[in-house]
Amino acid sequence: MTAGSEARGYASSVLHRIAADVSEREKVSLGDLLHHLGQSGFGLALIALALPAMIPIPGPFGMITGSCLVLIAFQMLLGLQRLTLPRFVANRHLAADGVKAIIMRALPWVKRLEAVVSEGRWRSLTGPKSRVLVGVPVLLLAVVLALPIPFGNVGPVISLLVIGLSLVARDGLALMVGLGLAMATFAWTGLLLFAGAHIAAYLGSFFA
Repeated sequence: MTAGSEARGYASSVLHRIAADVSEREKVSLGDLLHHLGQSGFGLALIALALPAMIPIPGPFGMITGSCLVLIAFQMLLGLQRLTLPRFVANRHLAADGVKAIIMRALPWVKRLEAVVSEGRWRSLTGPKSRVLVGVPVLLLAVVLALPIPFGNVGPVISLLVIGLSLVARDGLALMVGLGLAMATFAWTGLLLFAGAHIAAYLGSFFA
């Protein structure tokens, strides 16, 4: 197996291991999940935390994962080399069945995206300094995910998946694609908010 093919399958293999581990538990802490992510914590964390927003699973997944995404973005902005979580967050537990369900339903998406990343391509664009800059769009994407916009999750989730995989594989070209998707997501979200505000104003004047 070549290095490139290993990079393409790394994220999905880690997710497989997490699913196998949690299948024998009732609950799993966010700290345990972070431990499974290993040295590629930032990229894999973006992938793992973006997935629940696309797949509706009962429970407080959206609130917890959204908060964690904000924490990750701030750590990227601070230039930290290794992802950490505050103890009160790391000790939060999630239902193991829900975690496994999210992973198993999301793996096909991850594998499709892995097929187009390439290890080390434009590697200089994925260094520590660039990760600091990437923290800004990641933070904004986390905010967009928190907005109650119908069908508004797809853009930020796909953007976070591509950005996360690009950081895992150190693929600068994929990172540029992910950032381009993020810019398109921000523009589309702005349009939806603008249109929604005008519709609300029209309905308010109509029924006044």
